[in-house]
Amino acid sequence: MRHQIYEDIYRAELTHWWFCARRSIVAALIRRFASPHRPLRVADVGCGMGSTLTMLTEFGTVIGLDYSPTALAFSQQRGQRRLVTAALPHLPLPTGSCDVVCALDVIEHIDDDGSAVRELWRICKPAGLMVITVPAYNWLWSEHDDVNEHKRRYVRSELQRLLALPGARVLRLSYMNFVLAPPLIAFRLIQKLIRRRKTNPNELTSDVRQPSSLVNRLFYHLFAAEAAWLQHGRLPFGISLIALVRKHAT
Repeated sequence: MRHQIYEDIYRAELTHWWFCARRSIVAALIRRFASPHRPLRVADVGCGMGSTLTMLTEFGTVIGLDYSPTALAFSQQRGQRRLVTAALPHLPLPTGSCDVVCALDVIEHIDDDGSAVRELWRICKPAGLMVITVPAYNWLWSEHDDVNEHKRRYVRSELQRLLALPGARVLRLSYMNFVLAPPLIAFRLIQKLIRRRKTNPNELTSDVRQPSSLVNRLFYHLFAAEAAWLQHGRLPFGISLIALVRKHAT
């Protein structure tokens, strides 16, 4: 990605409703499904600019891995020190070394997403938890996907096939960002109608824009409220997907 995109995300992810609500949902589900024994060893694969690393310290010792030195430098600016330069599908961590393995909006960037998921599974301990989020529906493809160098978006059945792993018990596989889906889908479809297709990568723009404080708070509360539902059930559609998978204890 362009350096400007990293800067935009770095500035937005501590306050923008989408990043904040996703962290709240992931934290709630890890509290619900991960081992209650603390501290845990947690890997944030594709840690980006580090805001999720800070949240995950609630659960134990956290290591952040990312292929991008630029992203890791921003994570260092947030005070993170346990950082490793690494790219899926090859992670320099021992087999079965992590109690919780997170890959939040990561595997859509990988050419071979099957190998990426198997590598995440390899480093997950028996009785450990793997947490994955991805964007939903290829028909929602937009400039945001181009600028973030996505390879694909997913439907539930596609992610479910990737999770057919040895010893896997899928605890939750659901769409999320359900309440806000209708206006966001309308916004994306209108964008497609009125915008010309841009061929110059430097012209592409991301959806990471800070709305007004009122809208930001409203959107945050509407999205984050899904955490309560997702602890007990799944949602029928949404802008993203989330999966939590437990590895069978040997």
